[in-house]
Amino acid sequence: MNTHTIELDLSKDSLGGNLIRVGQGDKSGTTIKSLIYDGGAEASLSGYTGYLEVLLPNKRNYYRAQCTISGNVATVTVDENKLCSIAGYTDEAYFAFEKSGIRYSTERFAIDILRCATAGQKPAQNWDDAIDNLISRGNAAVSAANTAATSANAAATRANDAADRVDASIAAATSATTAANSAASEANTAATSATTAAGKANTAASDANTAATGANEAAKAANDAATAANSAADKANNAADRVDKAIGDATSAADKANKAAESADASAGKANSAANDANEAAKNALRIINSIGSVGGGGGSGGGASSAEVDKIKEDNATLAGTLAELTDGYIVIDDTAFTPQSRFDSFTDGALTLKQAAFDDETLTLTLV
Repeated sequence: MNTHTIELDLSKDSLGGNLIRVGQGDKSGTTIKSLIYDGGAEASLSGYTGYLEVLLPNKRNYYRAQCTISGNVATVTVDENKLCSIAGYTDEAYFAFEKSGIRYSTERFAIDILRCATAGQKPAQNWDDAIDNLISRGNAAVSAANTAATSANAAATRANDAADRVDASIAAATSATTAANSAASEANTAATSATTAAGKANTAASDANTAATGANEAAKAANDAATAANSAADKANNAADRVDKAIGDATSAADKANKAAESADASAGKANSAANDANEAAKNALRIINSIGSVGGGGGSGGGASSAEVDKIKEDNATLAGTLAELTDGYIVIDDTAFTPQSRFDSFTDGALTLKQAAFDDETLTLTLV
């Protein structure tokens, strides 16, 4: 509704004559659709930003609104609350197009602002979408800075939770919080200078995000370190358990070895005792055999052993005694005969016999039997 279509040329050769009427009290009720030409040919507006610029009837204030561009058509729906703040006639209205420092404007056309009988209007002032956008961005920057400050405070809290292991991250988070709060304060102060405030606020938001990232990384590193420590403790405990078991096994083995040694000692004692008993028994047997041989030395007619049998008994007796002497490594004395093991023999020179562990004094031979 209420759409005005006009034709304007960037060459400004036309005498003008386009007139658009708008009324105070309307609300987004007027749309201006302008076909833009360049020397009579359709203008190429690709990549340009377009504005409707109007000098208000008081000749002191202006209205500037951004328009949309499609081909060579520029369209804008005006804000009557601003454009119509002053009733009257102005013939200084036009469209301007900007790109990369280049600016073009069309020929001028007229706007007749009709007074509203019922609605009060705002005092006259300049209205500029670009400035409004800067102010909006400034306010958004303030909000972003406050949000960044909140995020930084949260990051500082998380860093404090890991303070025992990550003192460095606490300092970083605290510094980031201070920077974010300072940026927020500067953004609030710079509300009247929207462009500067936006730059500072964006920087502050970046710093706060960086701080939050650093705090998160520090918290993760702390958790990883705790996990590694717990794993190491588990391994140490397992190793201690294995050592305790090995000690227990070694102690048990030692006890068994000691018991085995005691049993072996007891067995050795019994074996030695048995050997001694066996030696004595053998010696007694030899003595009995020898005495039998001595007694049975008759001619064989009286019912006893023959001399040949006695000689055989004595021979066997001597063999047994010699064997026993070698086994016991000691002298075996039966009656008047001493049986000597090879280990006790020392030498035999010129008819003289030398024995180990033996002494001869006054025709008395003394033998150490063991």
